[in-house]
Amino acid sequence: MRLFFLIIFLILFLPYFTNAQEVKVRIEEILQSEIIGLKYNSLLEPGEAFKTNFDLFNSGSIGYSARVRLDILNQTELYYTGWSEEKSLWPGSSAYFEVYWFPANLTGDFQARVMIYHANEIKELEPIEFKIVGIGKPEKNIEITDFETHENLVEVRVKTNKELKNLVVVPSGYPYGWIFEQSKIESISRGEEKKVELKYEPTIWEPINVTMHLFTEDGKHYSSELFMMERKKPSVSFVSYFIEILRIFSIIPFF
Repeated sequence: MRLFFLIIFLILFLPYFTNAQEVKVRIEEILQSEIIGLKYNSLLEPGEAFKTNFDLFNSGSIGYSARVRLDILNQTELYYTGWSEEKSLWPGSSAYFEVYWFPANLTGDFQARVMIYHANEIKELEPIEFKIVGIGKPEKNIEITDFETHENLVEVRVKTNKELKNLVVVPSGYPYGWIFEQSKIESISRGEEKKVELKYEPTIWEPINVTMHLFTEDGKHYSSELFMMERKKPSVSFVSYFIEILRIFSIIPFF
């Protein structure tokens, strides 16, 4: 009798248990970000660099890559466009961003427009109004010893005759629509040479002139130099080319 009731129970309730295992939970995809600790200086002393920095918190449910764009304007005239490096943010994580501009020989009222590019969307912050009260006279003790252009980055070798902290490398003069990242050297000793890599993404590649600005955050040290961006063609020797041909036709074994 017990066996009979057990069989009846299984027949009636087994489909219920089977269907219960097929329940799926769908998480809605939400693109959302929050700005934490936005900082900038609304009054620049003579020679001081403009800097804006903040933490970007991914408060949504999807991961994305993000970068920051900085536009500097005087009324309607666009003076400069700069880009931060690109960083990846998973849901619940944050990343620190900073972007610079050095106002060489400029004074007056300016506006900074800050935009966040993430997941093919653009989030624009409230405009930042700031004023430059005078022209500084920074020391020119920084030099670029080498400049090389590669497919998606440039290599810059920097040397100074004085120990410096927070030395920023900023490109300018590149075509509108290009993305050209900035970089920063935390510290460099006197006579030391350091290599910096700055990534770039052209709309359509063409050799161009670009100005590299090097300055410390306090504006006391500054230098700039114009360079021609021209990609070097890879050199292939006759011997290596001949060996590659032999490999293709399997005349000699692969190494």
